[in-house]
Amino acid sequence: MGDVFWGRYINDWAQKSPLKEAYPFSGLETFEKEKYDAWIANIECPITDAVIDSATQEKTLSFNCNSKYTPEAAKWFDIMTLANNHTDNMQTYLGKPYDGFKKTKENLEANAMQYFGHYDSAVKEDLCEVVSIFSKQEKVWVPIASCGFHNIFKLPTADQISVITEYSKYLPTFVYPHQGKEYRTVADDYQRTYARKYIDAGADAVIGDHVHVVQDTDVYKGKLIVYSLGNFIFDQQRGNTTQALVLDSKITFKNDDNFQKFTELGETCKKFKDDCLAQFKAKNLVKPTFEINYEMQTSDNSNKLAKKASPAVRDIILKQAKWASTKAILQKASKN
Repeated sequence: MGDVFWGRYINDWAQKSPLKEAYPFSGLETFEKEKYDAWIANIECPITDAVIDSATQEKTLSFNCNSKYTPEAAKWFDIMTLANNHTDNMQTYLGKPYDGFKKTKENLEANAMQYFGHYDSAVKEDLCEVVSIFSKQEKVWVPIASCGFHNIFKLPTADQISVITEYSKYLPTFVYPHQGKEYRTVADDYQRTYARKYIDAGADAVIGDHVHVVQDTDVYKGKLIVYSLGNFIFDQQRGNTTQALVLDSKITFKNDDNFQKFTELGETCKKFKDDCLAQFKAKNLVKPTFEINYEMQTSDNSNKLAKKASPAVRDIILKQAKWASTKAILQKASKN
């Protein structure tokens, strides 16, 4: 999923609802979570116990998501990227230093949610992380690599991008860039250039967010690029800011001895800054053989609640994403 946020006006709507903290997530059953092994999204705010009213958040464009919502969020989301321009918004509170980024990590960990990325891409060691997804079918934890890049204020260096290669040698690797001109429905040249750089470095897919609307999709070297998924849970209610893509990915691995060795380590890979990559190297494991099949779901966040889009809205979203042509190119590439 794309951007997730329960601060500002969502908090106002929730507290007026009898559902309270469950309100922002009360339409998500329409996506049939039980069919999926994990949900991954961009958390577009620090998660803290601070209380900041919506007017202040609106005026300052400094976001805060209260931690009392986190147990409800954890019923739906399994993994979050922190690589965006708002996870650093709570560096002070009530005029005093306040490490909102650290508190965000603590709140996610307390609710068994994994995370990756950093608001500052210069923190090279936090760019990529081995996360682990529990396969309901196989009853094993499967490690994958996730990399988050925040590119709003400065673009990543070649050295930073090279981190992708370290992980992609051993694991399926997904890159989540936070980049682009807000409210533009077509990706800009920087988005296109850097998506290709990520794939050249070894990314198996590039899945973007930030611009608050759905953008076009693309294929490069047989790999999927989604430039912007759009707002999934957000308080913006004008026009196409309520529409979003939901990427439905199915990874099928060759279940050989090498893959079994990866899954033996899988459960230990849930911890942030674990030593899984070092263990894969030490055991001389090679990247598992796998294929990825994609379908595209769509979301409608209008009327102040995220839910599965109606057929009519779905058609609008998929046309904007140019999904039919992208899917055809992916299918053709998979046969070659």
